[in-house]
Formats: sequence, C-alpha cells, structure tokens
Amino acid sequence: MRLRALLFGACHHRILSLLLNHGRHMTTPSTSPQAEQQTQTHESETSFWWLIILLAIVAVSLLGLYFMNFNGGWGNQGDFGTFGDFLGGVLNPILGFATVGLLIWSLKLQMNELALSRQELALTRQELAETKKETAMSRQAMEQQVTHLKQEAELSELTRLLAKTTESYQITLSARFTIEELQYTKEGEKRSHHNFEMDFRNLLTKFYPSFSSSDQNSMSGQLLSDKEVLQNLNSIRFFTILISDLSLKYLSIKKSTEFARVYLSEAYDFLHTINQIHPNEITLDRAGKISHILINSVEIMPNNLTE
Repeated sequence: MRLRALLFGACHHRILSLLLNHGRHMTTPSTSPQAEQQTQTHESETSFWWLIILLAIVAVSLLGLYFMNFNGGWGNQGDFGTFGDFLGGVLNPILGFATVGLLIWSLKLQMNELALSRQELALTRQELAETKKETAMSRQAMEQQVTHLKQEAELSELTRLLAKTTESYQITLSARFTIEELQYTKEGEKRSHHNFEMDFRNLLTKFYPSFSSSDQNSMSGQLLSDKEVLQNLNSIRFFTILISDLSLKYLSIKKSTEFARVYLSEAYDFLHTINQIHPNEITLDRAGKISHILINSVEIMPNNLTE
C-alpha cells in the first residue's frame, strides 16, 4: 500500500507539473498568433510524449518491483490473479487521473486555440478596415488628382483662348478707317474734317474720350452711320464680350481673384472703352459684374472702376 501511494503521488506530481507548465506557456503573451500557435503545438506534443513515457516508466517499475519482491518465477494461476489485482489497483487510479488531466488539458488547448482564432479574426477585421480606409483615401486622392488635372487643362485652354482673342482684339483696334467728312462740336465750336482718317485704338482711347458727353453724342451718330466703322466697332464689341466671358469662366474655375484679377481688369478696361461709344445690354451687364467682383476683392482695382 505504501508503494502504491508513493507511485500514485509521483505520477500525480508529474502530471500536475506538466499541466502547470503547459498552462503557464498558454498564458504567456507572444508577438503574433501564428508564432504562439506553433509554440503551443510543439510544447503540447512534447508534453504528451513525456506523459506517455512517464506512464510506461510507472508500468515497468511496477513489473520490476513485483519480480524483485516475488522472484519465485511466474507462479501459478492464483499468483497471476494477485499480480493482475496489484497492477489494476495501482495503474487504474493513475490512468484515471491521467485521463482527467488529459481531458482538462485538451479543453484548455481548445479554449486557447479558440482565443487565438478570435484574436486572428479581430486582427483580420482590423486589417480589412485599415485596407478599406486606405483604399478610400487612395480613391479620394485619385479623384482629387483627376479633378486637378481636369481643372488645369481647362485653365490652360482658357488662357490660350484669352491670348488668341486678345490678339484678335488688338489687330481689330489697329485697323484704320476713313470718313469723307466728319462734323462735330467741341467746346462750343463747330469743326469739320474732310477725309478724316484714324485707327480705332486712337479713336477709342484718345480722340473720342477727349470730348464732353454732349459732344460725344453728336459725334457717335456720325461714326456709327459709317458701315466700315460700325462693322469694326461690332467686331471690337464681340471680342470684348468674349474676353469678359472667358475671364469670368477663369475665375469660376480658379476660385480666386488673385489669379483672375489680371484677366478681369483687362476685360473691364476693354468694356469701359467700348461702352463709351457703342454699348449694348451685354457689355453693360459684363462691366457691372466684373466691377462688382473687383470692388469686393482686396486686390488693386483699375483706375476707371470708380468712374
């Protein structure tokens, strides 16, 4: 009985040590679920084989102790019965306890694997969320880049059209005209010119503005009655409206008067010039819009905005 108690205590101590060591390794944090799972699998296999070896050693020790104490040969049938009772009485509690320990061990291993699976699932969800967020940010950046490129292309095309239209405007201003007889009043004095010749730039920027409002009215009737002059003034007005619309479009895309101010100021100067002699509803409307934009901006305004 004392031998049985000693063997049972030794086996019990060994199994508890294995379970405690296994539990300690299970609760030790690892750097990653994959590494922890591999480590636990290796330790589980090692502990299992140690348990098998321990049980084999116990069985062999029991056989050795029996033959050392009862060395009279194999004995008869009764001796075998006694020997069987001895082995059963000693090994059954050990195997029963080992079975319970293995069951607990298996449950802990399954719980740990379940925890690892949950951890991996949480990491996977986190990675998916981060990937989704990065994808959304990349998509947003690409959309912004596409919008920026489209905006730059539109601004480049507008700049080209503004330059080309301004060039056509300047060419039209350089055209010369001739009026057989021009009669006008200036400072209360009646004057007349035969074969009056001038280019439209000097007419609109120097000659015509030098008259008073009443004198301008009497002169504009004679100028507009000439087909050549009227045709060129219509062309100048057309280019002026086109430059104004392109400048306003540039502002609507750029969203800043800092960059559009140059085009807006130039367009306003052209509108102011043509509105003195040959205005219409469109030129007056464009002049009002551009004047309002420039006055409400903090930029330097053209001198004629206050006129």
